[in-house]
Amino acid sequence: MRLLLLIVAVLGGFVLVGMLVAPYQPELRAWYLQNACSYLDQLSTDICAAARREAGKAALRPPRTRQFGSG
Repeated sequence: MRLLLLIVAVLGGFVLVGMLVAPYQPELRAWYLQNACSYLDQLSTDICAAARREAGKAALRPPRTRQFGSG
């Protein structure tokens, strides 16, 4: 019973990270989109929707350049 509960908790955490954290972390978002979303979409397409939406926005944004102040 405890093992089953642990497995459900880990899977739930995996889904929550995919929905809440991954869309805003470029490396994690890329990993989820390449590896996990094909499986998560079988559960619900809403899980990876935010990651896909942010990936589309990131493709439209110009790359950030770091500006260092003089002094």
